[in-house]
Amino acid sequence: MQITLNKRLLLITTLVATLSIGVGIVIYKLWSTEQQPLLTIEDLKSEVDDTFEPVLPGPRINFPNDFRVHPKFQHEVWRYIATLNDDQGNEYLVQWFLFRISMSENEGTGWESPQIYTSQAIVTTPDQVFRDQRFARGGVGLVGMRQRPYQLSIDNWSLRSFTGFPMPGRLSISSDQFDINLANSLDKPYIPLGENGYQVTHELMSRAMYGYAAPYVKSSGTLTIGNQTIEVSGNAVFNQVWGTDIIGEDQKGYNQFTFRLQDGRVLSVTKTRHQGDIDAYHYGNIYTPDGGHVALKHDEIEVHAIGSSTLSNGKTVPLQWVVNVPEYNIFLTAKTSRLEQWVNLSIPSWSGRIEASGSINATGYLQLIGY
Repeated sequence: MQITLNKRLLLITTLVATLSIGVGIVIYKLWSTEQQPLLTIEDLKSEVDDTFEPVLPGPRINFPNDFRVHPKFQHEVWRYIATLNDDQGNEYLVQWFLFRISMSENEGTGWESPQIYTSQAIVTTPDQVFRDQRFARGGVGLVGMRQRPYQLSIDNWSLRSFTGFPMPGRLSISSDQFDINLANSLDKPYIPLGENGYQVTHELMSRAMYGYAAPYVKSSGTLTIGNQTIEVSGNAVFNQVWGTDIIGEDQKGYNQFTFRLQDGRVLSVTKTRHQGDIDAYHYGNIYTPDGGHVALKHDEIEVHAIGSSTLSNGKTVPLQWVVNVPEYNIFLTAKTSRLEQWVNLSIPSWSGRIEASGSINATGYLQLIGY
């Protein structure tokens, strides 16, 4: 499939779900300067060459070699989530996502590059939600990654390190409404997802991805909102996943939970939602302070909503949940104290901080996509 590149890229709308510590559906459009659709999701599903590298069990995630772009795979996502507090105990949430999708397995340079990127930055303060986004094509100097020293960037947004590893590193994001300047240090090691970095995302449909997580990151620095600069500190999670055929015609969204349990463990659970008669699918990981982890399969996790709320924009979203992992004595009832956290960007979502109680207390993060 040849894509005309002499037309200006105006809009990419990407919906990503199925990420163990987050990703899976990608739905987007490329628009020409005449505002006519160049590609739709139906075009992509039928025309993008299905000859990317498959995701197979066996290969192990390798550090630092896998701190890079994996262009032979169709999709890739980097995700940074920080739950922060200021000196008065006020709560803040910082989210940064960078998504890559390849339009072809063929390599190209400059405007012939098949790599399309979109990025979102979101800052939630005690009383407002600020958001911005960036779009870029790979190969033209606006987005990219350097391994040694590590630098992941799009436009003037970046995560930079002085080593070949992402952490210790600094997240720097500047927009018209806010600036983010956070120093990040790794408190525990990087952990491959699933089995040695091979994460099954749906057993019956033979879907999987590769990836790793850094669930124990210490973050501190400043958030600037208008003329006000706020010193903040707290915990963050950073991860990267990549794969092929993560797009599913049957998928319509996902719910992703990250809980920081009172005993120091971190629980990550993803529930993918599907159209028709296909049942929802669950998977996740439990991380322990000693650097260990347990991969959780579908039948080991119970996830169901127990209450929904209607937002001021008219959308109804489930914001009260039960999340149980019986084998590990985890029984949680989760909710948010703040309803209005809808993020209206090219990847629309509800995303915010949550609290949980039950067999153990926990704080966490919930993202809902596809509502």
